[in-house]
Amino acid sequence: MKIGLLSPLSSAHPGISLDFMDGLHSFLAHHDIKQQIQLFKENIGYGGSEKDIYAKAEKLLINEDVDVLIAYADEKVVSILHPLLQATNKLLVLVNTGANYPLNWVPQPTIIRLNLQHAFCCWLTGALAAKTGNGHAAYCSTFYDCGYLHGAAMVNNFLSNGGTISHNYINNQASDQASDQAFEISQLTNFLVANPDCTNLLCIFDELPASLFYQQLNAYKSANELRLFVSPMMLQRKALLTIEEDHKFHIEGFVPWQPTATTEANISLLNKVKRPATIFTLLGWETAMILGEILLQNNEEINDGEATVAYLKNKDLQSPRGGLHLDDETQTYIAAPTRCSYQMGEKTPSEIVLPNLTDEWRAFTSVPTEGHVTGWTNTYLCY
Repeated sequence: MKIGLLSPLSSAHPGISLDFMDGLHSFLAHHDIKQQIQLFKENIGYGGSEKDIYAKAEKLLINEDVDVLIAYADEKVVSILHPLLQATNKLLVLVNTGANYPLNWVPQPTIIRLNLQHAFCCWLTGALAAKTGNGHAAYCSTFYDCGYLHGAAMVNNFLSNGGTISHNYINNQASDQASDQAFEISQLTNFLVANPDCTNLLCIFDELPASLFYQQLNAYKSANELRLFVSPMMLQRKALLTIEEDHKFHIEGFVPWQPTATTEANISLLNKVKRPATIFTLLGWETAMILGEILLQNNEEINDGEATVAYLKNKDLQSPRGGLHLDDETQTYIAAPTRCSYQMGEKTPSEIVLPNLTDEWRAFTSVPTEGHVTGWTNTYLCY
């Protein structure tokens, strides 16, 4: 089977492509199917050049005649690649963290999505904040993170459940070059001093700015009164390392995968990969799981995108993050996230692996995205 891969680049996460390939190759080798895969790879950088993405996808689909195209890219590439997919009837597996989501959830015949459901996790966190907080909150994020829809998912569900936003704090200093000296949150802390009844913060930050945000906020005199409802990247170990011994505030949110899980599937991932496992390793591993399933179908249908999508809808996967199911209505792989809560000063979170969230997923995907939507074309975490 011939596989085409549009591979990403990131300054903030330089190991993104290496980790993804490690996960993919490790699964294929572990299941002795690597020799059945012929891989053609094209680099698409940060995923921000539509012309480059189209040209490289065209090369893979037309010149190399790959059976399946894997694009580690963001949601906006779907409209770019759709004409090619229609012409070739090839399967596209769109892989990313899920910080964005389709403006229209109507599925395309040969496109499936594999992501970490970051926007869905933020949507769940928004409802949690409204139900457990005191009714209003300050929204905290970065200029970069605001270019994706996970912030809208968190805030809109917070508002839908009765919450109100008292203040917006957007840090424009946070980047892959951020440092302790450059990063400061005085605008936020000044607001909190003047409004002591606002103790809930809705927070969306990438790993590095999250760690700096935690450090700065920990020095705030009333930090022990704060309750943070955070995005998945803020619950990554690197984000928490600098404050895990003495954080003064409560931290809560949802993550798609816990590396510490003791399931057989997760232990297999941790033992077989060559590099320390990350969320990008997980996505590579899961992509290979899908390829493994495709190899089991009728050989005549491997390069038939519509037939492959229909086949995969009946094949649930046992991923390191739990059961992975291709949702029939959205053609998106979904899994139950984990709710993580860090009480003040706790190094280890309390965790609740949520049950089947079909109703919540239906509610999330049923809300239409209205109005003019802007944002970065870069793949989330590729900057």
